[in-house]
Amino acid sequence: MSEFQNRLAHEKSPYLLQHARNPVDWYPYGEEAFAKAKAEKKPIFLSIGYSTCHWCHVMEKESFENPRVAAVMNELFVNIKVDREERPDVDQIYMQAVMGLTGQGGWPLSVWLTPELVPFHGGTYFPPDARWGRPGFEDLLRQLAHFVQSRPDEVAARSGRILEFLKRSEEAEASSESGLPQDLGRKLAGDLEENFDDQYGGFGRAPKFPRPVALAFLSHRVRRHEGPALSAMLGKTLEMMWRGGIYDHVGGGFARYSTDTKWLVPHFEKMLYDNAQLIESYLDGHLLLGREDFGAVVKDVIAWVEREMTHPEGGFYSAQDADSEGEEGKFYVFSAAEIESVLGSEADEAKRVFGVSAEGNFEGHSILWFPESVGESAAALGLTPTELMEKYARWRCQLYGHREARVRPGLDDKVLTSWNGLMIAALARAAAVLGEPKYLALAERAAEFIESHLIDESGELLRRFRAGESRFVASLDDYAALGLGYLALFQVNGRAKSLEHALFLAEAIEARFADPARGGYWFATPQPDLIVRIKESYDGAFPAGNSLAALLFVRLGAILDREDLRERGKRTVMAFRDRVVANPEAHPLLLLAAIEAEEPPRTLFVVGNPLDQSFRTLLRRAHRDLFPGRVIIPVEELERAGLEKLGVPLHGKSAPAGEAAAFLCENASCVPYAQD
Repeated sequence: MSEFQNRLAHEKSPYLLQHARNPVDWYPYGEEAFAKAKAEKKPIFLSIGYSTCHWCHVMEKESFENPRVAAVMNELFVNIKVDREERPDVDQIYMQAVMGLTGQGGWPLSVWLTPELVPFHGGTYFPPDARWGRPGFEDLLRQLAHFVQSRPDEVAARSGRILEFLKRSEEAEASSESGLPQDLGRKLAGDLEENFDDQYGGFGRAPKFPRPVALAFLSHRVRRHEGPALSAMLGKTLEMMWRGGIYDHVGGGFARYSTDTKWLVPHFEKMLYDNAQLIESYLDGHLLLGREDFGAVVKDVIAWVEREMTHPEGGFYSAQDADSEGEEGKFYVFSAAEIESVLGSEADEAKRVFGVSAEGNFEGHSILWFPESVGESAAALGLTPTELMEKYARWRCQLYGHREARVRPGLDDKVLTSWNGLMIAALARAAAVLGEPKYLALAERAAEFIESHLIDESGELLRRFRAGESRFVASLDDYAALGLGYLALFQVNGRAKSLEHALFLAEAIEARFADPARGGYWFATPQPDLIVRIKESYDGAFPAGNSLAALLFVRLGAILDREDLRERGKRTVMAFRDRVVANPEAHPLLLLAAIEAEEPPRTLFVVGNPLDQSFRTLLRRAHRDLFPGRVIIPVEELERAGLEKLGVPLHGKSAPAGEAAAFLCENASCVPYAQD
């Protein structure tokens, strides 16, 4: 007899495939499940998560793999699984509903729906038996099924109220005010300073997230020379995150967040989008604070992406799991005995540097971190910081070889358009700032991958590729993040084609997602399986689609000297004015877009032959010289006609043969940008 498989066995999502052998009669989100619920007049249990979600694994093991619980689910409900990374449009609707019902959200997201897909109850993780103030999952299933059967009018009333709540939350009119308060940027900087952790960096207490969107805003203020306090906040946060266990000191890359205040104990999953944004954060720290070590962190993260997160044809995978062999963090931690066995005569030094002890700092083992700074650790060992970092590189290489013999965590190898857009942008900028052409090649290959695999025969952009299958209509964040990726590519490679792609995506955003009545952009196009349309503005772990779109419009407007695009960016921000004013800390990138839109565009043209060293040197200097709100326009002779056709205002800018020249244009005038 063959092993049982449910309908999820036919899906491509790694998350759905993880549940394909559950005894639960799972359906993918789609018409077959909806029709069954209507025909049998059964409520729907909707479970949403992602493949590297630790508590999703816990709930699966405790409840979905339990035949008794599965039998209850199968008898009383139509059960649907959704990968939130494939269908963020679905996830956003039901996350908003659960937040409205309970005041909190997260994954796994557990929602009970009417056959018409309207929620009437919800929560996140439920244990198998009542604990921690949460009901037991099996008991809750029976209670809700009884509620549906015995009080259908109350279910209808409750679901109706929730649907109205979802609709009302998107009905706020764009503000009639002409702009944002002038001191709002200062207020946000003050809020960040108030929430700053002076001891360990970062904002707030445990659990502590890196919040690269806040770091981007902080870097913007530091560029404006707004006092040493902000520089210190940026430097402290970046240093302590790298020193902490949230950074993988053996293989590279950052975990999603820390469960404690000092960045020591992470949930060990590594997400592509976090690392893409943190590359940008560490580039900012490298340039603004003159920290060469932050540049080294960028190189190390990229090395991990290239080695472990890259499809053979160039796209980037989504995530690495926290769990291996059913245990969280097992792949990443070490015992003192292992350190001694692998590093031999240098083990005692390494144990001191990495904070390794016999009792450990995580369930009897040790997460490697730097409890002391590099300087302090070096002094304690009688070494210079350079000598210590040379040893660090050798130790981690030896430990990496040892660790590779372990059972690796799961790899979510789907390629997502929006997440790739962020990584393309980060790699392009890293190539220019650090002078590493290989990074540009990685970014360009990823863009080519998307062009080959994530655009269908009709020219439609899609969201996800995996195992030969391209699927799901792209959302606002896919268009906007990819547009910014192409814009970053253009500012390094100077190719008209990259700029053309960015402009095409910007115009597609307006055509597909605009809300002409109230302003801003819907997250998704109208689809029959979505009960409402959501307009997001919150810059969370992944930036809001409207924030990315606003930045894309403003920066494209500067490059093309098109005020209509800049105005589009301003209108996007103003559609959410009341939200931004009420809670600027939740909207740092929208606020950045507003600041860039309100100031005169500042463009730096670099003209010359890309084969000449003088051109490459000048272009790198342009990317290393930080100006708030500035865009860079490389001008190569072979690309000039294409750029002029797109509307780039070159106005005869040229360089003598064999040389390069740069022109800084702002306030309606251009001046030579002298090379040191």
